[in-house]
Amino acid sequence: MASAQTLTLSEAGYVLGRSPSTLNKAVDSGVIRAKQRRVGKSVQRLLGPSELRYLRLADELDKDLTPAGRRRLYEALRKLSSETHILRLGQIEIDLARIDSDLEGRLTRLRRLRDWIGQSDAVSDPLIRGTDIPVHLVAALAREQTVGEILADFPSLNRDQVEAAVDYAKAYPKRGRPYASHSLKRTLADLADLGAFDEGDEAHLVSPRTVP
Repeated sequence: MASAQTLTLSEAGYVLGRSPSTLNKAVDSGVIRAKQRRVGKSVQRLLGPSELRYLRLADELDKDLTPAGRRRLYEALRKLSSETHILRLGQIEIDLARIDSDLEGRLTRLRRLRDWIGQSDAVSDPLIRGTDIPVHLVAALAREQTVGEILADFPSLNRDQVEAAVDYAKAYPKRGRPYASHSLKRTLADLADLGAFDEGDEAHLVSPRTVP
């Protein structure tokens, strides 16, 4: 696997299709080891190629390995060069080429996601490149809206940009307060469908509560 950089748990989670919390538990329980990097006042955990390879292999071999076998496999991978695609454990030989090709494809996708993203000095959230639309806003809307609905709300976007925003948010989750999962435009349209704005139809309106 040519890409030998370390990844944050959220980046690794995107590449492996696992949640960062699952990877955190794997580190806490000693299944894998993580490097640490201080970011401000917090400590960030990082996974390298050996951990990615092991976790990808574990998806396929877990039922066939004893706990001792898993530890042996992991330690062997830690000693193996990231550019070596054959792993030998005694009389057993494991071809890592397919695993490495799969990981490299996902890592390439992770790198390309950044090409879709721009940054404005005026805001803390990254923007979809060439627009003033926050990436994490689009990703939040995708939780409950279809791509078609998002494109209707934001005609300046295309399907690739929406899909890239969703994937980017998986690898780089939003910090702080999350965005709503419905756009204001969509919310108002839903209220209109319910008749909330029909003239003279007060049955659809909720009277404000009076606080004594």
